[in-house]
Amino acid sequence: MKGVVPMNIVLAVDGSPSSLDARDLVACLPWPKETRITLLRAFEVPATWFTGTAMPGEWLTGAVDALREEAQDGLATIAPPLEQRGWTIEQRVAEGRAATVILSTADEIDADLIVVGSRGRGPIRSMLLGSVSAEVTNESRRSVLVARGKNVSRVLVATDGTECSLVIPEVLATWDALRGLEAIALSVTPVDSPTFELLISLYTFGEEPLESQREELRKRHRDYAAQMAQRLVGLGMSTKAEVRSGDAAHEIVTAAAERQADLIITGSRCLHGVDQWLLGSVARNVVLHAHASVLVIRDKDQVARH
Repeated sequence: MKGVVPMNIVLAVDGSPSSLDARDLVACLPWPKETRITLLRAFEVPATWFTGTAMPGEWLTGAVDALREEAQDGLATIAPPLEQRGWTIEQRVAEGRAATVILSTADEIDADLIVVGSRGRGPIRSMLLGSVSAEVTNESRRSVLVARGKNVSRVLVATDGTECSLVIPEVLATWDALRGLEAIALSVTPVDSPTFELLISLYTFGEEPLESQREELRKRHRDYAAQMAQRLVGLGMSTKAEVRSGDAAHEIVTAAAERQADLIITGSRCLHGVDQWLLGSVARNVVLHAHASVLVIRDKDQVARH
């Protein structure tokens, strides 16, 4: 297992309450001492400035400079709680679409983690997940934390036994930011889902009784949850294993609410074929519907190999 390493984090803010929650969430976690945080704010020049009656070049330049200065001033007011923690903080302002700027900056600095608020300042801020955070989570090849609160006290880690979920404790071990927290290791078996019987009949041709296959699947998911719990305990997290049955995303979101978890951690299936650019449906639905913060883990080295 890899040792603890300094983190390289992109924290995208726009001055909205949601982005301030993201800042506070980052500030409350004990990241390694030499962690570097790029505090990023994007600004976009209104398209109307380039249409209709031509505007004098000097006016346009001055207006763009004013937008840039406003963004820089905004960062200066947001930075102090992070600077007080002793990490290296870089303030960066960039012109362009917010999601594009966030993703390109993360690639440029080889970030370990992107942190965004769940809603921005735009016209869709009333939606459960804003367009910027949705696009970043969907398209990033790096881990993404969508913040919906200012702190973390209890964690729910979802596992399905796949490579994408098995990498979760490996990545968390290098961050060492959740040590000492309570956790639930949850695995959801689909045995009671409407499609289970159909899939079993299609792939096994009725060779084994359906109920025995259900029990085998339940056992497998109990093992998944127990193994994840054991690995999280090894990271210094007090962990209980739990198994539920039904739709995975629904059960994860429901369990997090019932167990009062304020952070859900899930893997991503963005590794093979079409999934290289589409977030796996379970992780996507959890990000969309959870009321807790959601961390979608991707191992950079693993993604690069695929």
